[in-house]
Amino acid sequence: MRLKKVNKYLSKAFVALIAGMFLFSACDDDDETTMDPDMPGGMLTVSDQTLSQNKVMISNVNFDQAGWIVVHASTAEGGPVVPDIISEPLLVQPGSKSNLEVMINDFSALEDGAKLWVMLHTDDGIEGEYEFDGASGFDAPITDENGDIVMTDITISAPSITVENQAVSSNTVTISKVNAAVDGWLVIHSGEATGPVLGQTKVIAGTNTDVVVNIGNEVFEGGEMLFPMLHIESPADGEYGFPDNGDAPEVFGEDVVVVGFETLALTGSITAEDQIVQGNTITAANLTVNADAWVVVHASNATNDGPQVPEIISVPVRVPAGSNEDVEIELTEAVAAGDVIYVMLHTDNGVIGEYEFDAGVIFDGPVKTESITVQAPTGSFTANNQTLSADGTITVESITVGQPSWVVVHRDDGTGEGFVAPGIISVPVLLEAGTTTDIEISFEDGEEIEDGERLWVMLHNDNGTVGEYEFDGANGFDSPIVFDFVDITVPATRYEVANNSTTAYLFTGNGLTDSSNPGITLTRGETYTFTINASAHPFYIKTVQGSGTGNAFNDGVTNNGAESGTITFTVPLDAPDTLFYNCQFHGGMTGTFTIVS
Repeated sequence: MRLKKVNKYLSKAFVALIAGMFLFSACDDDDETTMDPDMPGGMLTVSDQTLSQNKVMISNVNFDQAGWIVVHASTAEGGPVVPDIISEPLLVQPGSKSNLEVMINDFSALEDGAKLWVMLHTDDGIEGEYEFDGASGFDAPITDENGDIVMTDITISAPSITVENQAVSSNTVTISKVNAAVDGWLVIHSGEATGPVLGQTKVIAGTNTDVVVNIGNEVFEGGEMLFPMLHIESPADGEYGFPDNGDAPEVFGEDVVVVGFETLALTGSITAEDQIVQGNTITAANLTVNADAWVVVHASNATNDGPQVPEIISVPVRVPAGSNEDVEIELTEAVAAGDVIYVMLHTDNGVIGEYEFDAGVIFDGPVKTESITVQAPTGSFTANNQTLSADGTITVESITVGQPSWVVVHRDDGTGEGFVAPGIISVPVLLEAGTTTDIEISFEDGEEIEDGERLWVMLHNDNGTVGEYEFDGANGFDSPIVFDFVDITVPATRYEVANNSTTAYLFTGNGLTDSSNPGITLTRGETYTFTINASAHPFYIKTVQGSGTGNAFNDGVTNNGAESGTITFTVPLDAPDTLFYNCQFHGGMTGTFTIVS
């Protein structure tokens, strides 16, 4: 309960008018006063509030006799204007009553932020007729036990809508703020405040921010006026029923709570550089739009002076309003170096989330376009003449590509100056953009490599079906980028070497199968490979038989002393007639190489 002392706000004349004439019994000359024991009493609870339909809501009132609730305007000094009231007087029966409504009927004092006075009055004189006029003595204000008038000042606010001019985005508009006194509806009218309803959404009592309203699939080019209007929810059935079933417009004073705003044309900007297609994907560095939009790619038209429309050569990508960085767009058709293609922004209206532009409908129309030129794929590699590995692979030392690419091997066409195409003899290896080192290339089953054969290593682009090698010389996919040849030495014989504990090496190959420490004949000028799988038993080719690392024979030997990996031995023409193999640690793991011409 909030009680205000009357003389805090009012002049002595008013105190005399109210207190002297109607409220107090005069006492002796020292101005002391006493309460009339027959004076009715009351208590009042009311708070600052946003008004709905020009009604002041009273939280609680408690009369010991029937009495009136009224609302007074505020004077310039901040007290109540009396005896005039600005409301319909509300007669309340004795007892405690909650959630009462007092209707304002004089709107001259209504403004956002205004102070009003809610006051309790008696009901005497003609019962049920509000008669307080400051002179008749009837229906005077009620006072409490301290002689203070039972009244409360409140600050009122107006229901309001705050909105900015905006582009319609995905068939919606956004109302930045709605201050509602009660649960209700935010309704969007077209053309004028009484125009057709395009859409509505529920709002709750209090402050609602960023209220999104779907207004259907009408197309807005910019410049059209829309009018958000606040309605109350009455009856509380969760259905918007105005004008046939309640839900009337909210009012403050004589004014409907409605504002207008202007639609803006969808605008956007595109930042996209000339670039290499990455697989089937190009990238727009930035797309900035003021509403949700589509980005697509168009090919050049027949005269090469603009985009071909309405056809597109990409998968449409939906981008939200705002700034979008590094937007990837997948192409659905192959493009070649030098082709000019067009990155284009389109609206997203009609069926939201479905790209509909086909030049025969008004939806998803073009907004902004930017041309880019497709750059040729790039690549380089380093591959040296080499010996075919024991597992039948060759190695490319380093490959650098500007886009996802394939590395493959073609056979020589027999001239030593060119290659057989489009067929390949290797398993294609897919590389990501950037630099990759030590790339092993294996050969298709049945493809035998001869000693001294020239092979052509070639890089191909990866487009079409990304991740699938498709080059056939005609379809335009996975085209060559760069190539060079390597000459291959094939070892005469290959051996696989394991160990039998610490007692022997086991050889397999060239007619041997797990043969224990065999004697082996090698031919001068030939190359042999030994694939070692003998952990903790380093395999050495030596001039003197015995363990340790001394007397190692390294002429023509690669990776001597390996315990895991491949040792390659190209036998020198001046090699001694006898060499040996030995374990570094175990003297029993040894055998003889007999060298012949």
